Amino acid sequence: MQNLKVDIVVMGSGGAGLTAAVTALDYGASVACFEKRPFQAGSVSNCAIGVTAVKNDPRYQAAAFNSIFNYTNYNGDPGVIKAWINNTWRILPFMDKVGAKYKLRAELPLEKVGKGEAGGFPPQTRIGDAYYMIGRGKGHGSAIVALQSRRYFEAHGGQFFVDTPIVDIFTEGGKVCGVLAKHNKTGEEYKVECKAVIVASGGFGNDREMIKKYIGHNYTDNNCSNGGDVLFNFFPTETMTGDGHKLCWKLGGAKGGMGINGHNLVPGPGIIGNTPWIAYDETRVMEEQPYFWVNKNGERFVDESQSSNHMAMGTSIARQPGKMGYIIYDDDTREYLETHGPDFEYFIFQAEHLHDIKGQFERLAKLGNEHAFMTDTLEELADKAGIDKEGLLKNVARYNYYCDQGRDGDFSKDPKFMRPVRKGPFYALRVFNAGYSTVGGIKVNGRMEVINDDGKPIPGLYSAGDCMVGELWGNPPVGGIGNYSHALGFGFTAADSACEYIGIKEEEL
Repeated sequence: MQNLKVDIVVMGSGGAGLTAAVTALDYGASVACFEKRPFQAGSVSNCAIGVTAVKNDPRYQAAAFNSIFNYTNYNGDPGVIKAWINNTWRILPFMDKVGAKYKLRAELPLEKVGKGEAGGFPPQTRIGDAYYMIGRGKGHGSAIVALQSRRYFEAHGGQFFVDTPIVDIFTEGGKVCGVLAKHNKTGEEYKVECKAVIVASGGFGNDREMIKKYIGHNYTDNNCSNGGDVLFNFFPTETMTGDGHKLCWKLGGAKGGMGINGHNLVPGPGIIGNTPWIAYDETRVMEEQPYFWVNKNGERFVDESQSSNHMAMGTSIARQPGKMGYIIYDDDTREYLETHGPDFEYFIFQAEHLHDIKGQFERLAKLGNEHAFMTDTLEELADKAGIDKEGLLKNVARYNYYCDQGRDGDFSKDPKFMRPVRKGPFYALRVFNAGYSTVGGIKVNGRMEVINDDGKPIPGLYSAGDCMVGELWGNPPVGGIGNYSHALGFGFTAADSACEYIGIKEEEL
């Protein structure tokens, strides 16, 4: 066993962990960072990432705060919301410091805060200037940020341990006093004396029991087979099993809001690779479209013009029987997609026109994909897809009537997206709720202090990133996608608070 002594221990090396580690180090703390995997970076390491930075201006920060707080229906923790928003301006100086490159995608004027198209997000989350992190070769931007952060951290005296998860956190007199870490391969143990611990260990997307118990979804595999009703897309090496959650809860930390950073996705072979950024065909574009959506009873359940709002669709699909939905269109709409082009497209999956949709469905059938359907009649479609036949036929007739009238009598959808479902062959995709990880679970206050059921902080214990971000969105979380900006902002806050606690940073009012 090796015995070490530092001021602060950081658990995890994703956006939150490395930001907290570097920030604490720059304040003058001695810091050790422990990572479970054999390399740095968290759940966003596979992502062509963008960040939101709210200007360091009280007017912008107030508008952004009101937008997010209102969006959560006042269910998010206002201190947590404020901590994120008021620290996002620090992201760009941080990137400059560690040598990560970025470029401005769009500057947001004050009058547009919380309004307009947000690229897969609700308008209320459009609250700051948007930047892209620049990758290298085929490497994604967030992986480069993590690499540059680790290099900076180690070059300035930080101790970094890979393949070495923290397996216990110790307290004395109710205060955090140390951790125990253990190397995955050698079994060597590290007993570390410290004054504070920042838990930034990500979600629990690899722990099926936790997903079922705390979120209510059945995660089986990426085909959603055997009753599976949620699809996670991440590298299989992420090993997110809620280690930080379990340690915080063991020490008396309260359970916070938990959910999935949800979006809509079609599972099965031939559609995506082992990350959502690897698309084998245009199915991802097809499912973005605002046409005719039903549940397994054949009933519409949403204004389909929300189909490119991933939070809205993820939430809506999760509320349906079997936690699934279907997008259905006919051959006229197929022709429209191939000649006119899609009405909606996610900024990562862009397409001016779709190509040979019939051929793509035939290919998916040959690959054994059970979630893509092409049939000559609606009756056949209902049988193959497992949709209630009577309900489907009834609601198609109702929808076609609204299309003819140019008015949606059920959901008031924009008439320009009203395309009837009449001419075979018919095409359908079965869509599930999906996510890159889970969000939330560790309850914190606006200082990122882990708190107990009485709302009292556990001295010396902090959390940042996916494992606590549910506190921003409420309980249950109403949002959760796009957590990289949150991770960085909360990493700054956790480091600030931990360094104030141990006495090397003056407390801010």
